[in-house]
Amino acid sequence: MTRSVQFIALLILCGSLLSPVTAQKKKPVATIFKPVGTVDYKSGDAEFVKAKPATPLAAGDIVRTQENSFAIVKFLENSIIRIQEKSEVTVSGEIAKGEFSKNVHLQRGEVGFEVKKRPNEKFEFSTPTSVASIRGTGGLLIAGQDSNDVLILGSGSVDFKNIVSNTVYKVKAGQTAYSMANGSVKVQESTPEDRRLLKKSTTDTTKKEESKPEGSNTGTDTTKTDSTAAPQESGAGVLKVGMAIAAPVAREGQALTVSVEVTEISVTLDSLKKTTPELTLYYRSKQDQPFKMLKAQFSERVTKFTIPAAEVLAPTLAVYAVMRLADATEFTTPVSSPESNPVVLPVQAGQKNELKIPFTDPSGKKRTMIIEYK
Repeated sequence: MTRSVQFIALLILCGSLLSPVTAQKKKPVATIFKPVGTVDYKSGDAEFVKAKPATPLAAGDIVRTQENSFAIVKFLENSIIRIQEKSEVTVSGEIAKGEFSKNVHLQRGEVGFEVKKRPNEKFEFSTPTSVASIRGTGGLLIAGQDSNDVLILGSGSVDFKNIVSNTVYKVKAGQTAYSMANGSVKVQESTPEDRRLLKKSTTDTTKKEESKPEGSNTGTDTTKTDSTAAPQESGAGVLKVGMAIAAPVAREGQALTVSVEVTEISVTLDSLKKTTPELTLYYRSKQDQPFKMLKAQFSERVTKFTIPAAEVLAPTLAVYAVMRLADATEFTTPVSSPESNPVVLPVQAGQKNELKIPFTDPSGKKRTMIIEYK
């Protein structure tokens, strides 16, 4: 066999060796954005291990929480679920025919959700008894004892199906649905207790993250850390401003666009502009380093900043924003101690794998072929 034929055969062999490696690697569909207390997860046949901020989740991964614990999970398209204490969920996701389909199976416990409404995307919540098909909705799903489920809806609408009887009901904002193990479904207006439970599923996380060190306040992302400042006296009178930070999934070594949105103001947008506010985004990738800053003149509700690729490092990126008016009045997000309690964005680590193969070329020279794969 000639050397050139040997070389071609070697290339074919390398391709066959690499394809299983690539196939075995699962792409993440979500991230454990913030675990608080005892939160564990497992992939495939592995044992449960302790979850950390920015832990990626692939299809089929399981997350469970213990007593007095919770976890915020963010999907790639920025939908948020809040896994309450003593709960267990399995996340799934796939892209087929241009549609991104996601499923959260709640085996036990409670999960709050804020699902973004996007075209060509499907989001389902399921339990052993029920399936909830969701688009642009916020609410709380409870997998109760004896397979009796409760769905409390705060916004949007949901097709709620009992899989025992195949009965489907449309549940609207302000309603609570009960799906029973015997196949029956009941829908009614939410009671004050229902609304309390729904509110608790979103506000408990805020209470538990107070006074946490950097790395515990991951916010919600499009990380929306909504923070409304208390009224302050400025040259324009008493002014109230609320802001939120938003960002897509960050990847190491790639520039990241972070948005700062004014979500609430006590005056008109034009009136706020007249105070000549300046927005500054502070960021850092390592806790022992000082914050760097990016400045912009405020002109629209949403101001975008681009963090350079060299500054986007795994596993996290800490950010906060400050709005300064001409009279030196300041508003921040987060509101309380932003420098010591910033928003923490997960950063997916860059993955570069190499296969080095020594060979002899047709001229007789020894060379090394380097093949990179993901």
